[in-house]
Amino acid sequence: MKIVFFGTSEFAVPALEALTKAGLAPVAVVTSPDKPSGRGLKISSPPVKQFLKDARIVIMQPETLDEKFIQKIRDLKPDIGVVAAYGKILPKALIEAFPYGILNIHPSLLPKYRGASPIEYTVLAGEENNTGVSIILLDEKMDHGPVLVQSKLALGGETAKLTYFELHDALAKLGAEMIVDTLPKWIEKKIEAIPQEDEKATFTKLIEKENGKIDWEQPAAFIERMTRAYEKWPGAYAELGGGVLKIKKSEVVERHLTMQAGTVFEKDGFPCVACGERALKLLTVQPEGKNEMPGDAYLRGHREILT
Repeated sequence: MKIVFFGTSEFAVPALEALTKAGLAPVAVVTSPDKPSGRGLKISSPPVKQFLKDARIVIMQPETLDEKFIQKIRDLKPDIGVVAAYGKILPKALIEAFPYGILNIHPSLLPKYRGASPIEYTVLAGEENNTGVSIILLDEKMDHGPVLVQSKLALGGETAKLTYFELHDALAKLGAEMIVDTLPKWIEKKIEAIPQEDEKATFTKLIEKENGKIDWEQPAAFIERMTRAYEKWPGAYAELGGGVLKIKKSEVVERHLTMQAGTVFEKDGFPCVACGERALKLLTVQPEGKNEMPGDAYLRGHREILT
């Protein structure tokens, strides 16, 4: 079985590793080009390329998926493709270069949460206990193709509150296990591709910096979910104490019914902020330009925020 793997981010690495360990190492891996990152704009490779630094696998990093690149894929005479968090929509001509198609590992139970940010949306909606991984047969539309297999993530409890990174890692591991099992079954025609119910589809957008700005008129439970959903980017933040304060960890607590949203008060030595419903206790914060610190330590140095 000649496989070409498309992947860029950390989410793709467990699947690539699992395929290799299962004797299904791809003949080529397609990933995003190296690019500047960090304050120094140092050129860095995507996580998938970093993982392959000692592997004898052809690595391709096209700027565009044009006809010249597609011909290079055809020349490999691949049987099947696998996509995991590659970052680009594959054109029809590229998909048609694979006799058995291309299988996509997607971290949601499609058709729910199609698009760029399914993990963030899942945490923001409080659905950590109702998510999983779908493996679909790719078509030229975003996350639209028929479903080959789905598996719900077993968290072992109904009250789990995972952060973005915790859910990301759990879904990546599940997807890796699923693709190793699914590939040979699909090749052997032991799996039926079932069309998605498009009328039930929901869509996610790229997360922007503005998404992390806290509105204290929102319920505390929603803002607490923001702190977990936007853990990777951009963080949940608000103007407090004369600058921008990121809320890293928090919990929902009660407040006096007469408090206005945005009122800061103290509880058990920690700063709390009244919200549209209940209040948010700031357990861990990060002041602008500084390291993370416990909320009680922050309050000791910023008593002026209490109102």
